[in-house]
Amino acid sequence: MKKVSMKDIAKELNTSITTVSFVINGKSAAMGISPATEKKVRDLIKKREFNPNSAARMLRTGKSKTLGLIVEDIGNFFFGNIAKIIEIEANKNGYNVFFSSTENNDETAKRLINKMRNSSVDGYIITATQGLKDEVMKLGKENIPFVLIDRLIPDLETNYVILDNYQGSYNLTNHLIERGYKNIGFISIYSEMTMMTEREKGFSNAMLDGGLQLSEKNFLKVQFAASGASTINHIAEFLSNNTELDALFFATNYLGVMGIEALQKVNLNIPNDIAVVSFDDNDLFRLLTPSITVASQPIHEMATKSIEMLLRIIKKEQRLTENRGEVIKPEIIVRESSPFKKA
Repeated sequence: MKKVSMKDIAKELNTSITTVSFVINGKSAAMGISPATEKKVRDLIKKREFNPNSAARMLRTGKSKTLGLIVEDIGNFFFGNIAKIIEIEANKNGYNVFFSSTENNDETAKRLINKMRNSSVDGYIITATQGLKDEVMKLGKENIPFVLIDRLIPDLETNYVILDNYQGSYNLTNHLIERGYKNIGFISIYSEMTMMTEREKGFSNAMLDGGLQLSEKNFLKVQFAASGASTINHIAEFLSNNTELDALFFATNYLGVMGIEALQKVNLNIPNDIAVVSFDDNDLFRLLTPSITVASQPIHEMATKSIEMLLRIIKKEQRLTENRGEVIKPEIIVRESSPFKKA
């Protein structure tokens, strides 16, 4: 679906772009445009989800000075902070930002891209869902600037800013192994997205490199869309059925938060009964007693690099087809939840 322009509105109504412009800018009466014509223009603008607020600028420059940010969940600690930094940096450069969440749903993501395309955003920063490959390829074919953040789309070369999820997961697992933990449970979600598969791979390879055994008992996966109560119950059941575990690795911060509640439910104490680490930080992890060891994503660096890259593409200082990538290293922040294991 291509972007809707004033030219498209005028063509569909068999009128001139000038007439459409006068209606948008509130000059219908002054320019002798009939109320009937004005209503037709405004009705079609609404139907086609055309954004008239930027129409005058678009007519002059071809730019709306707006950017689209599409992430998994704007309420999440990581994505919320990413959005805040991107908005600040965009404003410094004279851009506004439209924010939206996909909730990891393919159809929602496609609808948001098309809606923002119709609003004539100048470019996108996108956290891709698993089935978004065709839609992202379409942006490239239409030469619409975009940058992927947080995750890649397999077998598709694009501009991106991501975390080294494999190394972060490997290092976090190795931290537990070096402190004497041998029976480590890995709790994740069902997902084929690269960041999740890389985190699982990093965990598994660190365990094997450390000479430790791996079996199905080391892994629990839950549905992303499951309710919090359901996920907490699944984790609690997993813990009850695997009492030999001496440490837990939560693959996301929201799983870590729910996991802490599950541990309380089955009366396991951190770290006396079981050590805990989480991929990605959260304010709660820093404030809890005991505080939680994490692989922290450098949010400010990821956000600023993504907006800088997008603006370079928009300004034609970098070609969309150059397919540049930035891979950011995570930081292991050691806190109270993973002490050296007592003999």
